[in-house]
Amino acid sequence: MKSYKVSAAELKNFTKTVFEKTGLQESDAQAIAELLVHADVRGVSSHGVIRMKPYIEKINGGGASLKSTYPVVQETANTAVIDAEGGLGAVAGEKAVKIAREKAKNSLISIVSVKNSNHFGMAGHWAMKLAGEDCIGFACSNTDPSMAPPGVTIPFIGNNPFSFAFAAGEKYPEVCVDMATSAAAFGKAKAYALAGKPIPEGWLLDKQGNPTTELSEYGMLVPMAEHKGFGVAFIVELFATLLSGGVLSPNVNDQDLPATPELSSQSFGCINIRAFRELSQFHKDAQEYIEDIKALPVKEGVGSAKYPGEIEYTNKQRSLEHGIILPEALAEQLAETGRSLGIQMAEMAFLTAEEA
Repeated sequence: MKSYKVSAAELKNFTKTVFEKTGLQESDAQAIAELLVHADVRGVSSHGVIRMKPYIEKINGGGASLKSTYPVVQETANTAVIDAEGGLGAVAGEKAVKIAREKAKNSLISIVSVKNSNHFGMAGHWAMKLAGEDCIGFACSNTDPSMAPPGVTIPFIGNNPFSFAFAAGEKYPEVCVDMATSAAAFGKAKAYALAGKPIPEGWLLDKQGNPTTELSEYGMLVPMAEHKGFGVAFIVELFATLLSGGVLSPNVNDQDLPATPELSSQSFGCINIRAFRELSQFHKDAQEYIEDIKALPVKEGVGSAKYPGEIEYTNKQRSLEHGIILPEALAEQLAETGRSLGIQMAEMAFLTAEEA
């Protein structure tokens, strides 16, 4: 299947324009564009611009409000709870990160929870924004039910994603653990299908709880490490939902229903490293620790041991220099979305200008 190489900057500008034409104010459109394209530059295509069409359908269908005020409904020096009022997860996330960073600056450690939200995208995007150069960032979200305890035949809990991030000096500026609690995200399975790739075994279960590699037979996702993945998803529910007073996973709405808010909950944490030790010493020790990982012996053909987030950071550097690879079907879908909003063909020529 044909693919195209596109500029990250042009893709971000195009995405921002699309969401402005969908009705968002400029700052909110910018937040969504940064969120989606950041995922694509890191190679996390399941959370990239492939989400543009469902986000727009959610907005146009009334499932994502453009009128939300995102009020802070409870607050202390270290904490806050935001009611997203059925608004956009990207916009609620921007507000939560800003509040959490400010509270961590003044009070050293903060947690900001969000309830009644929609899909918040790549968790690592938020963890890295929270971390900056001086903090440890944490972000997580519950989702609509897509997994179950091992052996159960109906979905009960979301594949609730979480991420931790920090900088290990200038050499390793984006150390990031970012994962869903399923063996793979459903969006990744969809991305494989869209690109014409076979879905790997161990990702999906059918409606009887049996393994399948067919998207058409999908019933639920396989938890990572079976009961351990379910346990981590349960802890995410604690931080995101039980703390915020939001809607628990069994009652969260399908994120792909255009007319219905997902009502997901998120949690954003920020730890100021200076509360514990001198920042420069932290960076020195963290960098040395990662260099110890990189120096570990590996099997022939492996290259070197990887620290968490290294592959994605390498993807990011390559994508920013050489462009993002988009499958032909996705490039055509983006162009069709642009045409439907009145964007001129000349403004979208970059989508198919260079074959990968």
